[in-house]
Amino acid sequence: MKRENSNSQVKTRKRKRTSSETETIESKEFNLKDLSKKQILECISAILDMTLEQLKETNNLLAEEARPIFIQVTSVRVPEMPRRQMRILLPYSIVAPDDEVALFVSDLEKGRRKDYEPTVEHYKNLLDKHGCTRVNEIIPINRVKTEFDQFELKKKLLSSYDHFLVDGRIAGHMSHLLGKIFSKRRKLPTSVRMESKDLKHEIDYALRKTSMQLHSHGDTHLMQVGNTRMKKKRVLKNVLAVCEELSKNYPGGWTNIRALRLKGTNSLALPFYMTLKNKNTVDPSTIAVQPKRPKAYHDVEGELSTFISNTTVMVKPEGTVILKKERTKKNKSSKKITKEKTEN
Repeated sequence: MKRENSNSQVKTRKRKRTSSETETIESKEFNLKDLSKKQILECISAILDMTLEQLKETNNLLAEEARPIFIQVTSVRVPEMPRRQMRILLPYSIVAPDDEVALFVSDLEKGRRKDYEPTVEHYKNLLDKHGCTRVNEIIPINRVKTEFDQFELKKKLLSSYDHFLVDGRIAGHMSHLLGKIFSKRRKLPTSVRMESKDLKHEIDYALRKTSMQLHSHGDTHLMQVGNTRMKKKRVLKNVLAVCEELSKNYPGGWTNIRALRLKGTNSLALPFYMTLKNKNTVDPSTIAVQPKRPKAYHDVEGELSTFISNTTVMVKPEGTVILKKERTKKNKSSKKITKEKTEN
């Protein structure tokens, strides 16, 4: 009897283990309770103290300037996707009062030899009319093509301003024109609807956005969530808003996030969320993101008139051509006759 009781106890223990294992395999959704607000505030205050100490040691004359605060996202599985910009709207803007903001605009008259000063004056009057004071410089696209056509000149343009905006009508062309250096430094311009009736609100709305470059070259991604001149509670609200957005739009969702850390420009990354889950808990299909295709990206099929028999041709977007021959009753009967003749 004692042996039977001991065996039953062992069986119940084994059942408990299997039930606990199944709980860890289930997908976990994002919950703000998983994040400790107290720990996030401690990380923010530690970064502020570290930046102050570093500025005192170097005797930096620009000690009053705002330094960026970043959130570092580490994934469980590396996303399988092309390079893509992920933009998130923050509750509070990361733009400091003394930051320089540049606006890229389209030319009023096309042509490289055309003077771009009338374009600058036109958009200055438009901004003054709507009461927009956050834009410090207006740069027409013609000026970018003529004065910033080389790599070193683009690098100089990048370091001259803290944030960039662009007219939504030329946003795609502008990102291609500026090159990879702007995307690597997380300074790709944010699009603005210049034809909006409330242009001031449109610019303020765009300056509240932050961006993260998603890629498949590693498991770490970086995004700015604040600066050293912001209040701690505002940085905290920005961090929570970013975490909520990551749970929806990050490849794999919240289940694919291994760790979240806060860091300054030259400080260590301080963790405020971490999990030791197994890679097998993340479904590989959720981290595979297909590249965006144009609307005309589809197979084209039609009849081929150069062939006598009924044939159709299919052309794929990659350029491959496939010929399809349709079988008819005449072809089938002719095949039967040839078979009978060969047998005789």
